[in-house]
Amino acid sequence: MKILNKKNLLSSAVVAGMLFTVSTKTVYADSTNGNQGSTNTLQVNKEVSVPDKSLIMPVASRDNQTLRQVAQANNTSLSVLEKLNGNIDPDTVIANGTWLYLPQNEDLSLLFTALYTAHSGISSSQYRKYYGRLSASERAAKLWIAKRESGYNYHARNGKYYGRFQLDSSYLHGNYSVANQERTADRYVKGRYGSWAAAKRFWLAHNWY
Repeated sequence: MKILNKKNLLSSAVVAGMLFTVSTKTVYADSTNGNQGSTNTLQVNKEVSVPDKSLIMPVASRDNQTLRQVAQANNTSLSVLEKLNGNIDPDTVIANGTWLYLPQNEDLSLLFTALYTAHSGISSSQYRKYYGRLSASERAAKLWIAKRESGYNYHARNGKYYGRFQLDSSYLHGNYSVANQERTADRYVKGRYGSWAAAKRFWLAHNWY
């Protein structure tokens, strides 16, 4: 499923009920008017855009990072991350596997679908190719990991981790297509764990795979 372009999709007026801004004020040092000797305080309003959390596909935290480090790795406002993630302490290490909401993973297409199924974002032929041939247990384990890692989102980002299975970007070699993500994830899991079921067992024990 192609992620819809926000600029072309809706005006800010249409999505006002789904997206909101938080207004903050920055107060600068008092300045003195040389002619009248009076002191004036200058206030500047700054708006920080905070996406609707319900429109964001969460990703699993990795590498025992703090929220501040996640913000730096994703070039994202720390204050926005705090608001999206329950105002957790930005300098406390986040347990691996904790779901994080990152603003770049906002998906406005969710406004127009009531169901976001396990194979959303993939064609029926690709679904048959990468899931249909698996045993029921393997298919369930693969979908379980995809759900835990990204909420099935092929475009989810968390620092160097990308896509439906939150693979290290270097594994994808610049090819972020659905097909390459699926193939690479299958190779990674087979080489490291032998099966998706084994990968799920490892995830349950360590909160990552």
